[in-house]
Amino acid sequence: MTSPTPCHHGVTKARGCSHIAVGKFSHLFPQLQPLVITEEEAAAIGGPGGVMHDFDSVSPDSKVPVGYIFFAQFVDHDVTLDVSSALRPADGSPQKNDVHKFVAEELGNVRSASLDLDCVYGFGPEGSPHIYSGDHLGVAANGYDLPRSPGGTALIGDPRNDENIFIAQIQLAMHQLHNRIFDERVYQRDIAQKGWRRFEEAQRETRYHYQFVVLFDFLKRICDPEIFAYAAAKLCNPKAKFPLCYGLDKHGKLPMPVEFSTAAYRVGHTMVRDRYALNAANQEVQLFDETFGTLGFTALPEDLVPDWSFLLHLSPCVVPHMSKAFDPAFADELMNLPIVGSRNPNDRALAFRNLMRASALGVASGQDIAKELKAKGYPLDVADLMLDDVHGWKRVGAVLHKSGKDLSKHTPLFYYLLRESEISSGGAHYGPLGSALLMEVFGGMLRLCSDSFLRPFADGAWAPDPCIAKPGATFDKDCLINEPDHYPLDLSDLVRFAKRL
Repeated sequence: MTSPTPCHHGVTKARGCSHIAVGKFSHLFPQLQPLVITEEEAAAIGGPGGVMHDFDSVSPDSKVPVGYIFFAQFVDHDVTLDVSSALRPADGSPQKNDVHKFVAEELGNVRSASLDLDCVYGFGPEGSPHIYSGDHLGVAANGYDLPRSPGGTALIGDPRNDENIFIAQIQLAMHQLHNRIFDERVYQRDIAQKGWRRFEEAQRETRYHYQFVVLFDFLKRICDPEIFAYAAAKLCNPKAKFPLCYGLDKHGKLPMPVEFSTAAYRVGHTMVRDRYALNAANQEVQLFDETFGTLGFTALPEDLVPDWSFLLHLSPCVVPHMSKAFDPAFADELMNLPIVGSRNPNDRALAFRNLMRASALGVASGQDIAKELKAKGYPLDVADLMLDDVHGWKRVGAVLHKSGKDLSKHTPLFYYLLRESEISSGGAHYGPLGSALLMEVFGGMLRLCSDSFLRPFADGAWAPDPCIAKPGATFDKDCLINEPDHYPLDLSDLVRFAKRL
């Protein structure tokens, strides 16, 4: 019997599990006219050789350490898993101008749209016993890899979190974080409690610290400061109305907006590099290199164990490598993904796939969505994308001339957000619209889900553990919201505690 062919980010479909969908997809703005583009148009923008293809890796650095890019991928896998939509109709025919095939509200999301770490905990010790060792999450005997079956399959809550070395190490760090919180922060403190209560307490503490880092480290780091402060102030005020557009569906569940899943949260793809430094001995490793062992879905060789100081600010003696800028330039590696089953070279380009999926799901243009969020109160304006200044845009114009479209006035949301980021901040962080979409949806998850750190934090009933946070850390809400370099608990602190660094 042969093993199934592994798939990678933007490709994995998790076949056979659509019947266990725990939520649905949705539109934040169902009243808006969908922007539908053809394959030819998507290829001119995001296909191999299109305007988004960064052949020579000329995109500059951002100030975001590379570890956050794979943390972003981990968070994505925590909140979304689309097992039904596709890039084109089932017969393989090209998508037509007047068709968007899929109704978002009919698509199942196999992840809960909340930051609950179901990609780590699965269905719990009884429902997913292969993930656990007693009250602990599994770790390989060598201590540096995920637990695996004899065939090499990672025994984890979401198989996508083994698709490359870096996200596998994020997953492992979350296992180790839970285990150390259980052993040292819960078990010793509540030794008289029953085992299941201690497990649930460790799980809750792990989730709360993770959620805190998502909001006050990750989002603060990548969002426009004005938009972040506007939304975070509302989030931290239990009496303030928030979110402004996002809400529960008719079944009382949090849906996953396609404006977020197909565009706003895919902007981070542009920050991915072709090559990464793993450790002192391996300082230029391709992300998807089967011969080198970084392709994922296999045991981790000892010489490829990452040095976390290359990924995050963990050592005063080592400057971590930075991700690429927030701009429309996609690394060559992401224009040639290791995909099987298609002879169409466009299908191997992640930017093309993102554009086509948004079109298939009926996502509106960036300009129309910006107008809606501005009307709701977000401090933003419709961006002048200056598309004529984009290198190679004339080729796109030649394709658009056939259909009579004007993408300068109605731009695909995904490309709009990338170009907005480049213009508004020089690629340092998301632009205003992208930031508003992130804060609206992630903020909504935290405000509306049943197990969020926000309310106990706002009430003073919970604060990050001082043994996990930075020494002497303070958690004044005004500082967390408004001081740009105030990170009393960040991703590096979680990793340092989890791995005893």
